[in-house]
Amino acid sequence: MNVRILKYRDLLSKFPNCPPSNYKEISNGAFRWVHSDPHSNDFTPVNIIKDPPQRILDESDLSCKGYGLSLFDERQAAVTAYKRQLIRRRAHLREGFVQECGNCIAIIELDECQGIAGDLNETTRHFTFHEYIDSTLESKIIEIFSIFDADEEIDNT
Repeated sequence: MNVRILKYRDLLSKFPNCPPSNYKEISNGAFRWVHSDPHSNDFTPVNIIKDPPQRILDESDLSCKGYGLSLFDERQAAVTAYKRQLIRRRAHLREGFVQECGNCIAIIELDECQGIAGDLNETTRHFTFHEYIDSTLESKIIEIFSIFDADEEIDNT
């Protein structure tokens, strides 16, 4: 039997039930915010990029998710979520958001060898994905398109 090891397993082990036992391997397309040119942040979890405190007492579930990747199961959901995050920022902070998160959406073909996924949020179409140590999601990109070329109305509610 092939034992699969998660990336950042030493960090994940600091949190109870991390990742949760209901996470499972999946095979389907997914969508992620990326840069137009490959960037180190594209497939790096936010807690690795931002180096969070070692212990957050009441938010261990959020801390665990911070070591996974945010993915969407629908292209338009990824665009909508990005544009909502962008518009919530003050004008002078928007460029920093684009520099950190990218300006494109990558279409990725996931398979069982890549990692495990959390439950899909039916409203936002978002899920957290924890990669296996030997996973290279960059090699699973099918297409990349600009977020700003996508026609999308933003609901500011």
